Amino acid sequence: MQQRRWIRGLVIATAIGIGCVLSVSAQAPKKSAIQATSTRPDAVYKVGETATFKIESDVDGDATYRLTEDGHKAVKNGTLKLEKGKAVEVAGTLEKPGFLQLQVTLGKENVLAAAAFDPTKIEPTAKVPADFDTFWEAQKKELAKIPLDAKLEHSPKHSDARVDCYKISLASVDGKRVHGWISVPKGKGPFPAILTVPYAGVYGIEPDKRHAQMGALAMNIIVHDLPVDEKGEFYEKQADGPLKDYRNIGMNDRQKSYFRQAILACLRAVDYIATRPDFNGKDLAVTGGSQGGGLAIITAGADPRVTLLAAAVPALCDHSGIASDRISGWPQWLRRVKGDEAAKVLETSAYFDAVNFARKFKGKSVLAVGFIDTACPPTSVYSAFNALPEPKTMVAAPRLGHATDPKYGPARDDLWKKNLPLKPPE
Repeated sequence: MQQRRWIRGLVIATAIGIGCVLSVSAQAPKKSAIQATSTRPDAVYKVGETATFKIESDVDGDATYRLTEDGHKAVKNGTLKLEKGKAVEVAGTLEKPGFLQLQVTLGKENVLAAAAFDPTKIEPTAKVPADFDTFWEAQKKELAKIPLDAKLEHSPKHSDARVDCYKISLASVDGKRVHGWISVPKGKGPFPAILTVPYAGVYGIEPDKRHAQMGALAMNIIVHDLPVDEKGEFYEKQADGPLKDYRNIGMNDRQKSYFRQAILACLRAVDYIATRPDFNGKDLAVTGGSQGGGLAIITAGADPRVTLLAAAVPALCDHSGIASDRISGWPQWLRRVKGDEAAKVLETSAYFDAVNFARKFKGKSVLAVGFIDTACPPTSVYSAFNALPEPKTMVAAPRLGHATDPKYGPARDDLWKKNLPLKPPE
């Protein structure tokens, strides 16, 4: 599959590159000849209860249905006689915390619905390696030896009467640089800071002026050593060339994993923010969606300077699920390897599992989940959420796939407003 295709499958729509999820991806519900929904509006049940799904059709036909544990392990299969204007029901249950997913197929039509069973009791399969802390402390020490070498370029095009925007790059590991933007509110600081980390793919970004207008130093980055403001053709060439399937690079070697340098890129951004005289030195939030959601959790757990976390439909959660006959989160490395290689990939994945970083975070958080997300399945998202400390909030969307409920944006803003000393420019 071409890089562009899996990018499109994962990318969450954003507002001016800031990772604020405003619309839905291809997996989100769309008008179909058949519809399937839980008969309980919130689609949440206790283990052992019976969940009932209602299926309605605009056409007549014989459909098939499949009940699974979040799209992975089969629970029940069957057929349905659908008639226009008449509803039929399918029921099922789970005897352990998790998600019961219904898939209904009629010809080319295919729809999903899901029910959650005690989702806040889902236990992660991810295990923390004995040398997890030692490994990451060594990586951070390597990063610390490299001078920031911050290069800033003011952008009159993006700046305005309230916000100054600067294109920025920072030196990082392996001779690479971290590229992004920093947007600074005009007015008297010091300010809290909000770092936005990137969703999957190879693309350019624009500055995060929205968070700066709220009254925070706003930094947003990409994790590839590429400029942020080239034309689309430039990124397509990179995506089809050296960065093709970058998600798989080094997945069997923790030192060579692409996500090693991606995580360190996020930590480098935190390093830079911490040096700024207009940062208040104590209030730093990190946010992102999909791959960025996973990287946000990882950054928050890896760096104690992060005090707040917001992650929408996070990837990189509970990689080991498939090894335990359960679904895993994106990039689902274990689906693509076998035998000895699978064992090595499983071992490596633990060092890049957002669950293991969630266990280390000490601050407040807001997460978002789609119950019929097949890219970042809800089982994997709750595995990370349940590892986070209180207080925490989950914005759950029973009928959404790899997308985010409109309630997430206000919930995230509320987290910022209640916990950050924002200083909006006049």
